[in-house]
Amino acid sequence: MSAFRLICVFLALTAAVLTAAEPAVQAVPTVLEPLKAKIGGHWAFKGVVLEFRAEQPLTEEQFKAIEGLGIRRIAIGNAKGIDDAAIERLSKLDLEGLMTDGVQITDDAFRHLATMKSLKHLSFFHPAFGKKEFTGTGFALLKDLPAFETLTFAGTSTGEDAMTAIGQLTQLNEFSTWHTQQTDPRNLYLLKLTNLRSLKLGNSLSKYDGKLRQPSLTDATLATLAQLKSLETLDLMEMRLTFPVIEQLAVLPSLKKLRLEGVDVSAEDVQKLRAKLPGVSIDWKPMTEEERKRLQEFLK
Repeated sequence: MSAFRLICVFLALTAAVLTAAEPAVQAVPTVLEPLKAKIGGHWAFKGVVLEFRAEQPLTEEQFKAIEGLGIRRIAIGNAKGIDDAAIERLSKLDLEGLMTDGVQITDDAFRHLATMKSLKHLSFFHPAFGKKEFTGTGFALLKDLPAFETLTFAGTSTGEDAMTAIGQLTQLNEFSTWHTQQTDPRNLYLLKLTNLRSLKLGNSLSKYDGKLRQPSLTDATLATLAQLKSLETLDLMEMRLTFPVIEQLAVLPSLKKLRLEGVDVSAEDVQKLRAKLPGVSIDWKPMTEEERKRLQEFLK
């Protein structure tokens, strides 16, 4: 068989495999229309995604319709109707990606997530905010998931307990977290994530219970980040930096991209940093005076 025919056969087989692995974009079942459901692409995942809202608990008919679609990535916004029982039901699907915003779960829900052997990507935005039944300690139950590689955890009323548990997820390649209640700016739990290639860190929230706020992203954080030798991409948000602090990142052997989003640092220091890190792409733009005032207010 000629090389040309071999290539054609390979491309045909590849297309067949991809077609079999991914369901075609299809019409939304009528029963899912009240959820404002749509099927297609989504910024959080590659491939076909089912996206819907769940402000109320899903009905049995809606669950069956979701199960019948065969879609492996689900994004749920306004997810107040998603509780532990709903997570248990969704865990029966062969999902590789699950993103939620505002789920009302307890730590017990992680028992069900821990059974999802195909799970690769998990995102929790604003999970069970202010509820004592959700501490995030259940993250530790996910440490044996073989495919799990990407976690986003943001906008939460939990703190150190959740981060300590996340520190056990040593299989993670990508981790993003911001607007938490953790109080230790050293972020020492990150040192256990020795396979991290991509990290996004934003600062903690003001205390929702009225207590004084302790920023979780400060100069002290950079000493920890400088020890994460596997990092290729680093995204820092909502902090102040100077060159003597940020130049610590020069010891990272694999760093390729650095993004400073909403970071108050002088143009002169960024210029020095670019000279110090010639092989690193640095994404930064100067803050406006209004942006600087907002950051100052946020960091109080």
